[in-house]
Amino acid sequence: MKKNPVVFIVIGVVVLSLVVFLITRNKKNGNNTTVEATPTEMLIPTVDSSVKASLESLSGNKEVMLKMSGLPKGTSSVDYELSYQTAQQGLQGVIGTVTVEEGNSEYEKKLTLGTCSSGSCVYHQVVGKIKLTLKFNGDYGEKIFEKEF
Repeated sequence: MKKNPVVFIVIGVVVLSLVVFLITRNKKNGNNTTVEATPTEMLIPTVDSSVKASLESLSGNKEVMLKMSGLPKGTSSVDYELSYQTAQQGLQGVIGTVTVEEGNSEYEKKLTLGTCSSGSCVYHQVVGKIKLTLKFNGDYGEKIFEKEF
């Protein structure tokens, strides 16, 4: 049985035309694609103005007492972050989480402005203000408090 080369040429041209058509169609569709930006961070609402927080200097500015009052009802924990500039190490901070017993509307905690290891502490020389950020977690979701001292 003798195969006709014209049939193979026609089939090759059709396949090649189909490939070219698909490639050019995808390029045209690709240029018209719009990408919507999705937010990467959720905005957390602020706490009610009845919530108060303060920092009191202790031990010659080596420690501070964090005091919170008027905690929202249903609060189970509070994440805290203190950030500040130091004379020699640049931006430093203190972070942590405290558990709040049900029904408590006040809480206080002593925080060291520095690092402690094996009973020895190196204290930061704070320059300027301390930024306090509190994130209240509870059956209401999350709420935030920010203030500079």
